[in-house]
Amino acid sequence: MNEDGIPVETVDYWMKKSRENLEFVREIKDRYTDIAISRLYYAAFYIVLAYATLKGEKYRKHSGIMNFLFEKVIREGLIDKKFSRLYRELYYSREEADYTTEAIFDPDEVMHLLSRTEEFINEMERLIKGEMKTG
Repeated sequence: MNEDGIPVETVDYWMKKSRENLEFVREIKDRYTDIAISRLYYAAFYIVLAYATLKGEKYRKHSGIMNFLFEKVIREGLIDKKFSRLYRELYYSREEADYTTEAIFDPDEVMHLLSRTEEFINEMERLIKGEMKTG
């Protein structure tokens, strides 16, 4: 915690995990598309978890993080609403990739989601860093 009571180390940890997942997807995207999809979701999940931590929020379920994103970030206009569609798409694609035997994802689709997810993470990092400076 810093002098303002912000758990900086924990926020940094989740931000780092988000970036590591993006990097991993770049390495495997052409061969293991189902794993890449799952890791893209987690990259997005971890960056939202970082912001929730910064705001003093705690959630035990993925649905709690999703609701936090929709209610406290997107609805409040802190980032573009197009990211709600992306997050939902990642959430349901991850479920398909992790829990079905029929999951097949085209490498081009993975590349497109990678690009959009990176844009989302960049926006969330901008938000987090801005609040940490002013917090």
